[in-house]
Amino acid sequence: MELMLQTNPLCYLKTAVREVRCQEETGETLVPDGEPDIATLADCAAEVYLRGKDLREGTVTVAGGVKGTVLYLPEDGTTVRCLECYLPFTIKVEHPALTDRSDVCCELRVRSVDARILNARKALLRVNLACAVTAYQAAAETFASMESAIPGVEIRETVTQMELPLEMAERAFVLSDALELPAGRPPIETLCRSRCDLLVTDQKIVGDKALFKGTLTCKVLYRAPDGSLQRVSQALPYSQYCTLDREYDQETVAVLPLLTGCDIESEGGAEPRRVLLTAHILAQCLVSGTRTVRVIEDAYATDGQLEPEWTSVVLSPCLDRQSRVETVQAALAAPLRDVVDAEAYVDFPAQNRQEGAVSLRMPVQFRVLGYDGDGRLTAVTAQGEAGETMALAGNADCVTVCRLAEGAESIGVSGNQVRCTLRVDSAAYAQQPISCLQAAQWEPEAETGERPSVILRSVPADTALWDLAKSCRASAAAIRAVNHLEGDRISKETMVLIPVG
Repeated sequence: MELMLQTNPLCYLKTAVREVRCQEETGETLVPDGEPDIATLADCAAEVYLRGKDLREGTVTVAGGVKGTVLYLPEDGTTVRCLECYLPFTIKVEHPALTDRSDVCCELRVRSVDARILNARKALLRVNLACAVTAYQAAAETFASMESAIPGVEIRETVTQMELPLEMAERAFVLSDALELPAGRPPIETLCRSRCDLLVTDQKIVGDKALFKGTLTCKVLYRAPDGSLQRVSQALPYSQYCTLDREYDQETVAVLPLLTGCDIESEGGAEPRRVLLTAHILAQCLVSGTRTVRVIEDAYATDGQLEPEWTSVVLSPCLDRQSRVETVQAALAAPLRDVVDAEAYVDFPAQNRQEGAVSLRMPVQFRVLGYDGDGRLTAVTAQGEAGETMALAGNADCVTVCRLAEGAESIGVSGNQVRCTLRVDSAAYAQQPISCLQAAQWEPEAETGERPSVILRSVPADTALWDLAKSCRASAAAIRAVNHLEGDRISKETMVLIPVG
């Protein structure tokens, strides 16, 4: 007869792809008519936007654009000028596990940026990009458990708590505001460049809503009527929600916001004193939760014949999470007398697997704009990195995300030293194969009276009680009770009574 087993479904998201792709984008920018020729380049900067994610069988294509700016000085060397260019790009990731129903989370970074003069009317901007793509596929597994004890059949169940991704959702929203110049600052003549940093400060789930709030820090560099460069920044708070497919209780959500566009313009007549900001943002929300996985990992019959059917399932739960703050410091190639602005481009961490550990490198490119000892406007670069070694099992993967802890406000310059503060979040995932009972046929044997009722056996030390009972077709609970044992193993060599009748 077939054993009556209770089925327990487990629905979750399986990680199909996790890759980081890097590529370089270059573009030329021309000096507008009426503007003076380029004498020297002062600095350059870049900001990346996500435009869309296109999913097809076996392929995901991430489309975006880079807004680049180049600051240059004309022959008179007094008034800085600004050139802009837009570099569209696509990044394609191919993998057989991808389908048009996959959920894709991506993150874009500018790894480094530099520029050079092509001629007096043209400059070349080069931007090194990186895109991290994580694709999830909806998955469902069914595990069996015994509805009630059956005399003559012994089962061994394991109950494990596993943290798994459960759902991914997205929410696009627009943040608009006006930034007022601080009192005492000169008005705006020309906007030179801007940067927006998104930070999530709180995230939680209430019912079927993922609630999150944070700040967008907008930093603006502008030229005043007297030709001086001025830097202002302001943090704009935001609070949003994302609707989920179902309600949750104790689950958590991780929100990754990305800029999909940003428009900045000055306002205020002949002498503008405020900046209008319109930022387009996509919030990617990943819900994770702890699920109880209960499986029958072994079974046998003490009476009759049991024919089990086994199946194997591989899950990749999160085993550990760590968050910390790292300081990255580097020495400038040349000191600056006065610092005007500073940028830090944080790369994705590089991993080097070792036996029982993983070594992490988190590179940062610094660009510091200021005036040198001769009063010339120039940019000085520096390269720094943070590093750490973490214990990690051979079958585990480490996923680390690092970003500026407080956006542009995390960057500081002192003398010839530049530094920034990184927020580093690491999670360890391990593949756990699970062998479990799927179905079973059991035929009890007829009572013959020929089987002994008890066996006396010498058992070596450190014997598993389950293995002993299974080899004798006896009950582990009965052996434990008759011999007054504790635990699941027999600690020392001894004689054991084994009831089998």
